[in-house]
Amino acid sequence: MYKKCYAKKIKGSLNQFEIDLWTDSGHEKLEWTNYAYKECHEADATHIGLNGHPLIKTQKWKRGDDKIHFNDMKPYQKFLIEKYGTNDEVSTTHNEMFFDIETEMGDALTVEYIESAPKKVTSIAWYDKRVDQWGILILDPKKQLEHTKARNKEITPVLTEHDLLMKFLGKLEEIEPDILVGYNSDYFDIPYLYYRMCNVLGPELARRISPLGRVKCRKGNEYWFKKDTFVTIEGIESLDYIRMHRKYSWADEPSWKLDAIGEKYAGVNKIEYEGSLDRLFETDIHKFIEYNFMDVKILVELDKKLEYLALTKNLSHKGKHNYSEVYANTNTQDGAISAYLLGKGIIPPNKDPHINYKDSYAGGYLFCPKAGIYNYMFDEDLTSLYPSIIMSLNIGKETLMARIIDADDRNNRLGLNDLIQKDPNETVLIRNNKDQRAELTIGQLLKFIKEKRWTISANGTMYATNRQSVLSTILAKWFNERVKYKKAKKKAAKAKDKDLEASFHMKQYTMKILLNSLYGATALSSFRYGNRVLSKSITLAGQRIIQESALCANRHMNKVIKGEIELNLNQKSKPNKKERTNDPKIERNISPRPYGI
Repeated sequence: MYKKCYAKKIKGSLNQFEIDLWTDSGHEKLEWTNYAYKECHEADATHIGLNGHPLIKTQKWKRGDDKIHFNDMKPYQKFLIEKYGTNDEVSTTHNEMFFDIETEMGDALTVEYIESAPKKVTSIAWYDKRVDQWGILILDPKKQLEHTKARNKEITPVLTEHDLLMKFLGKLEEIEPDILVGYNSDYFDIPYLYYRMCNVLGPELARRISPLGRVKCRKGNEYWFKKDTFVTIEGIESLDYIRMHRKYSWADEPSWKLDAIGEKYAGVNKIEYEGSLDRLFETDIHKFIEYNFMDVKILVELDKKLEYLALTKNLSHKGKHNYSEVYANTNTQDGAISAYLLGKGIIPPNKDPHINYKDSYAGGYLFCPKAGIYNYMFDEDLTSLYPSIIMSLNIGKETLMARIIDADDRNNRLGLNDLIQKDPNETVLIRNNKDQRAELTIGQLLKFIKEKRWTISANGTMYATNRQSVLSTILAKWFNERVKYKKAKKKAAKAKDKDLEASFHMKQYTMKILLNSLYGATALSSFRYGNRVLSKSITLAGQRIIQESALCANRHMNKVIKGEIELNLNQKSKPNKKERTNDPKIERNISPRPYGI
């Protein structure tokens, strides 16, 4: 399997790219031609789109052409999908390098300060996981140190910063890391180090930090973060542990400092010292070295406990993208779903270029209990609520058929139960998926829904059931995969195979993240398989389910308390043994009758 992949367009070509691909077998250069699909007459079609459009493959298209399909995915990711399909096995030969830099004290870490990089780099420490080797390059103009190498630790003093930076470039070329792991490294260590190399060594030598000689610099306000600067080293994947922790834990940490996170999750702390770090460098260089090493050790210990690197690899291979792009859910979801569709001979659609999400909508339900003293309390937990709603209502862009419009999503509930309780002669305005409008009585609408076998969500959005939506399909597939991995994990544990048990645990955890994050992707304009209408359907349905289930539970418990019925806590419910399809087909009918929330 691949470890990293990069695409560079060949100058003067139409859509030809030079691909640099690293696999377990090594590095190779390939030429690859990008392509798309255009709508055509049915007689000329060689492929079919998600919405049933007849398509033909093409290498020529105009940007913004709404008759073109699947031209807007990053070329390297499309290449990986084409090459590996749904094979999501993780590469096994990664070179992982944990690192940390120290610099002279300077001003506040603004974009301007980092890009100017005015202060010296005083040391760089690292850990090469593949060979279990520690190393540090330390600026030593006073010649206080000697080069030492004992067991798995090497200390290399240098007289000038120029030598320090050049030796670090040499070390990168020697280790050839696939992944460079730091803490706050995307926001400081990597950009500062590169800009400082440009100042001291010159831009040409600085680009040696990349195995391909390609370094991309960009401002965060062009992308996600308005106050940051980013440096992408092509050929080395950067993973920032603070960003991974924010993504995977969703923790609201009281402190995001490395010392606090290390103590909380790995039981290790930074080296304490008095005064400034500059003073420590001047007065106790041995302790300074220990300090730099400990920063790297905390990262290593954190990953032993949290296993974010393994999780990132699994998610990235699922979505067929580089590890450094794991932070955006849509990258993984988009790649995984597109790979599945292409494996079924279905061409993914383009992202909607006209979507501009600035409106807000109702989110999760928050119940605020009345203050007081209660004799009886209970709580409820709904497993996989949003994924279950998507599958139950068959929610998807391609199955969205119509919607009751001119409704306040926060207050005016328009689910099936709501409509049944309304006056059947009351009229509502309907807009279908072709933007056609019609006025119907509620009685007519309910009859129409029943005849068409549509589902209807709490916000009055209707979905067809004569075919399974791609979102529903992929969720069912992922549910089955997670069940399979959990069973395999138990089997490995019973056989006392710890490595295999750990592997299956990570696989099932990967599926859990994919399942629970799909809803979030539907609310983002960068996700080709979602939109806000779907998101509103999901959240409002979730609200109604929670509200109704709480009322039912409350009524039941009141009867128990009054002695009207007996609560048997030892009674075990019998699960529904309907078999799930291991490989659900998009085309099959999933609903025998109309239903909704």
